[in-house]
Amino acid sequence: MSTGSDRPTMSEGQIHLFSLGALLTMLLSLLDENIVATAAWPIAQDLDPAGGVGAIPWLITAYALAATASQPLYGKLSDTLGPRRVYLFSVLVFLLGSALCGTASHMGELIAYRALQGLGGGGLMSLTLIILATVYPPRQGSGGGGMGMGGGLVALGILAGPLLGGFLTEHLSWRWIFYVNLPLGAVSVAITLATLRLPHRATGHRVDVTGAALVTAGATGLLLVAEWGGSHYAWSSAPILALGAGSTALLVVFCWWETRVAEPILPMSLFRDPVFRIAAPLQFIGGFAVLASPLFIVAYLQIARGVPAGDAGLRLAPVAAGVMVVMGVSGLVITRLGRYKPLLIANTAIAALALALFGTVDTHTSDLTLGLLLVLLGIGLGGVVQVVLQTAQAAAPPGSLGVITTGTRFFLMLGKACGAAVLGAVLDHRYSGHPGTGAGAAHAVHSYVLATDTVFRCAAGVMLAGLALALLIPDVRLSAPDPRPATTPAPTSPATADAPQPST
Repeated sequence: MSTGSDRPTMSEGQIHLFSLGALLTMLLSLLDENIVATAAWPIAQDLDPAGGVGAIPWLITAYALAATASQPLYGKLSDTLGPRRVYLFSVLVFLLGSALCGTASHMGELIAYRALQGLGGGGLMSLTLIILATVYPPRQGSGGGGMGMGGGLVALGILAGPLLGGFLTEHLSWRWIFYVNLPLGAVSVAITLATLRLPHRATGHRVDVTGAALVTAGATGLLLVAEWGGSHYAWSSAPILALGAGSTALLVVFCWWETRVAEPILPMSLFRDPVFRIAAPLQFIGGFAVLASPLFIVAYLQIARGVPAGDAGLRLAPVAAGVMVVMGVSGLVITRLGRYKPLLIANTAIAALALALFGTVDTHTSDLTLGLLLVLLGIGLGGVVQVVLQTAQAAAPPGSLGVITTGTRFFLMLGKACGAAVLGAVLDHRYSGHPGTGAGAAHAVHSYVLATDTVFRCAAGVMLAGLALALLIPDVRLSAPDPRPATTPAPTSPATADAPQPST
């Protein structure tokens, strides 16, 4: 990951204090991914009572588009300029977007501000993970060190986001779901300025602006295809086919360009690396199948079981518990085994099993059974997301931790956005096409349950492909020699002998 010159010049006290600020930043990111959903309807009623409902999905999509597309750029900026200043920039942009969101006077304005917020939010989690991996190096026997500290906050974000959004909207105003970010972000900035001391890096590098524009446009187009396909337009319609073809062409040009430019934001040489070329699609699959699933669980609870909107978020507590458990113990397990792969395989299998079992749920499934399935899903969710990232970071060559981290998170977030849209289209098609959906409320609920089961079976099938990838990923070990052949160059600097060794 890093050489001796890359190690932080911080005392133990500074490291611990910064870690608290960093975890606060992670909480901001996690809350914002979940807090808007419960306030979307009041927002639409307030800003555009006549036509605001149709714009509700864009409150989520605008943020996701900007956050996903900015991932590779943040990684390159981190490796070029150093993570500290880029981290502060991302937090400040996020806070500016949050403040503007709270002042929005119509839906179009709010959507634009959400995109600005997402541009900053795209760096919150990734840059925090980069810095934590610098001050707690993965290969020093910690199994990911600082990563395990985030388990509680990941769980809190999953649980508290919908609850906090509902509370603030009901008792204050929907605008406070954005204003609440300001004091939390200010504390994080103050702690960072006071404690974070990373070595100065040379700034004679150039940022690949053309590559950033190409990947942003291509990723945005594909996300729009996933968002519009099956809802606004038929999947076989000319607009969807043209947008899909154009977006794919842009990404092909991006890949070609990255092989030509001196300092690419996503070096294509990473895909010659045996770890990254498995980790990237595995993260996409995890985002598609696992991260998108809580959206459908909440809808199932509300429609099939009649759970009120405010209580539906609380019903996700078992998911949060599963995430917290696996993220809390994964570092210990990896340290004991000295390997990442066994835990990755186990967590991926658990995720596939949980999704498959959700495909059998009906209105007669007991609350206890449903709770156990949610715990299993949380274990799979936390394990797949965390351990894949830890494996990729542990195998990262010197100088490329930033692009490795944000590259894997780019595929994770892209998978989540695509999964929500594609699986949502599956749900709509299965529910609307089910015979007898208009035969009464009870029959309609039954039809919706069957449609939801289809969604989870599809997600389980996708996750089985992820399990196959987990079986193929090289077995990265702690504190071992360089895994890469001498002919494979590191993206930004030569590999050194202290990188971990995948075994086959």
